[in-house]
Amino acid sequence: MENLRKEPGMEQQYALHLGGFLRSTHWLIYDPEKDLYGDSMDWDEYAWFTRKEFLEMRAGWWWCREH
Repeated sequence: MENLRKEPGMEQQYALHLGGFLRSTHWLIYDPEKDLYGDSMDWDEYAWFTRKEFLEMRAGWWWCREH
């Protein structure tokens, strides 16, 4: 989440490890004006979360930033 806050408004691509060789690609973004984090798996539509909501749902999962 700190990487998103360092580059506000910039979409970042992350891989979410699902186990074994499986992973899911997510595009994450931070909106500093709304103080919300966006998560998308299809580029166009974001689901928006507060920091607390995002951590409650996704804390402890293995994320890896893709470049």
